Amino acid sequence: MTKPLVLVVDDEVEYANKIATAVKSNDKYEAVIAYSAREALGELKKRRSLFGLRPNRVRCILLDLKMPEMDGLQFLKKVRREYGNGISVILVTAFEDTEKWEAALDGFIAGYLKKPFERQELLDQLDELFSGKVNAQSKMISDTLIKGVERLEELKRPDRPGT
Repeated sequence: MTKPLVLVVDDEVEYANKIATAVKSNDKYEAVIAYSAREALGELKKRRSLFGLRPNRVRCILLDLKMPEMDGLQFLKKVRREYGNGISVILVTAFEDTEKWEAALDGFIAGYLKKPFERQELLDQLDELFSGKVNAQSKMISDTLIKGVERLEELKRPDRPGT
């Protein structure tokens, strides 16, 4: 049986390599790395099935939001336009921007990991996503939305540190 392929998209080479190593560490998943959004679009195109009869070989994208040229949100919008919701997206980012978080939620992400990420948390999210349970992705989206709303409320508090 073919292992699910995860595309890591992060412009920080060392961090992208660290994420890919974590993905492959339990021998359940394969990983390919793209160091820019444009490179990632090329990787997706290479793995597109003939005539679109089967899903793209890439089953999940681990996506950083802050990248030069094309940021993660622009990339996410392009992926949704070209591939629909057939490829799950988990954000792996350190952003704290309310506007970006709302835009990411609008792009129907399947999960969120804050940098620096915990290896086991990453693997747990992938395991849940690929568990084969009918509602696994819906649950992850729901959980992510709940976390997002909580985070938005926290960011909007006038008494939070640094404001």
